[in-house]
Amino acid sequence: AMRWICDDDTVKSNDMIDNKDSHKDATGTLSKRNCYGANKGHYSYSDPAKELIRKGQAFYENHDLKNAKNTWQRAMEVQTTELGEDHPVVALTLNGLGTALTEERNFNEAFEKLSRALEIQLKQLGEKHGDLMATYVNIGGVFQEQHNYEKAEEMFRKALDIELEAGPDNNAAGLYQHLAFNMKSQGKDSEAIKMHKLALARFLQKHGEVHKDVAFAYNGIAGLLFGQERFDDALQMLDKSVEVCNRLQSQGDFHLKVHEQSLANKASVLERLGNFEAAAEMFDEVRKIQTAERGEMHPTVADTYEDLAEVYLAQDLIEDYVNALTKALEIRRTVLGEDHPSTRELVATLDFENRRALRLNGEGMAANAEGDPEKRLRELLSTIQYENAKSLNDEGMAARAEGDPEKAIQRFQEALVAYQEIGDADRSIAVVYQNISAVKVGQGLLEDAIAASAESLKIHRRTLGDDHAYTKERMDDHRSLLKRLLETRS
Repeated sequence: AMRWICDDDTVKSNDMIDNKDSHKDATGTLSKRNCYGANKGHYSYSDPAKELIRKGQAFYENHDLKNAKNTWQRAMEVQTTELGEDHPVVALTLNGLGTALTEERNFNEAFEKLSRALEIQLKQLGEKHGDLMATYVNIGGVFQEQHNYEKAEEMFRKALDIELEAGPDNNAAGLYQHLAFNMKSQGKDSEAIKMHKLALARFLQKHGEVHKDVAFAYNGIAGLLFGQERFDDALQMLDKSVEVCNRLQSQGDFHLKVHEQSLANKASVLERLGNFEAAAEMFDEVRKIQTAERGEMHPTVADTYEDLAEVYLAQDLIEDYVNALTKALEIRRTVLGEDHPSTRELVATLDFENRRALRLNGEGMAANAEGDPEKRLRELLSTIQYENAKSLNDEGMAARAEGDPEKAIQRFQEALVAYQEIGDADRSIAVVYQNISAVKVGQGLLEDAIAASAESLKIHRRTLGDDHAYTKERMDDHRSLLKRLLETRS
C-alpha cells in the first residue's frame, strides 16, 4: 500500500485564507473551502452583493462549482456597477472565481481571473497589502497544477514575504507547507523537510502540542522521510501524529481527516518494514473509522480496501486479496460508475485473478474426471511447494524486520527459486523481487535494488499492462530508485 496520503484540506495547491486583516482570528491553516480570499468585512458594498457572495461560498463548500461560479459572477456584476471595475472587492470575487476554475482544472481561465485580481490589487493597494497574499497563493496553485514548479515557488514566496511582514501572529505556517509540497515536487527533499519543520514550529508555538495542525505537520515530515526510504524516522513522526490524534479524541475533539491520515500512513510504513499483520490491523482500523463517519459506500473506504489488498498480496494471501478488491470494486461501481478509470482498473485486476483461478481449477477438475493420479500428485506437490515458497518469503520479511538483511536476502532468493519451480506464480515472484529491492535499498546497494525492481516491473507490465494502477506504482518506485542512483553519482 504505497498510496501515501497528504492533507488535501489544510494544504492544497489552490488553498486560500480567510479573515486576512484579523490575524488573531486566523486559523493558521490555508483552508481550501474558504476560497473567497481576504477579509470581506473591511470593504463596504451592498447587501444584495454580499448575499450573492454568501450563497456562492455555500455552493463552493458543497462542491457545487457551477452554481458557485454563476453566483459569484452575478455578485461581481453588481459590485462593478456599484464600485467600478477596479475596486479591490472585485478582485476578491475574481479570486473566488479563479479558485473554482482551478478546481475544475480550467487553468487558462483561472489564470486570467487571478491575474486580473492581482492587477487590480497592485494598482489600488500597493505591493505589500495583505489582500495580495491570497492572490499570490492561488496563482501559485495554478502553476503548481500545471507542473510549473519554479513559477509556483515564486508566487508562494511572494505570499510568504507579505505574511511575515504582518507581524509575529501570522499565518506563515500554512505557506511554509505550500512551499514544502512545492519543494518536494521539484525533488528538493531537504528543503521540503526544512519548510515542514518551520511550519511545525509555528503550529507548536501557536497551538501547543495537542492540535490537528500539529498532527498534519508531523504527517508532512513523515511523508518526505517515507519517500527517502527512511522508514524508522517516518514511523517516529507518525507515532507523534497518532498520539496527538488520540489525545484530541480523548478530549472530545475528533478530527476524521487527520486521524485516518495518520493511521493509514503509519500502516504504509509498517508494510514497508515488513510488519504486515500490524499494517493490516491498522488499515482495518482506518476502514472502521471511515465507515462509521461516512458510511460503507464511500470512495475513501474503497481506497482502504485496496490498501488492505496490497498487504494481503505481499503475504500471498490471494483469497483475502481478491475479497478486499471485490469489496473495493463494489463501492467504486456504486459511487463512480462502471466507466470510471478506478473502476476499470479494478475490473482488469480481478479479471486477471479470476482467469488464473479458473484455469487452475479447470485443470484440476479435468485431472479428476480423467482419473489421472499422476496429475493429482503433481497438484498436491505444487501446493506443498507453494506453501514452502510462501513460508520462505515470510521468513525473509521477518529477517528484514529484525534487521538481518543478509538472512532476508537468502530467504528471498530461496523463495524465488521455489516459486519459479511451481510455474504460474508471476505475481508472487514480483512481490519477492520488490522485497529484495527494498532490502538492497536499506543496504545502500542501489544498483542491485534497481535490478530487482526492474524484474518486478517487467512482470507487472506483462501480466497487468502499463496502464494498470499497480504497474504505475512500480514504475514510480523504479524511477525513484534511478533518480537516487543518478544523484549519488553526480
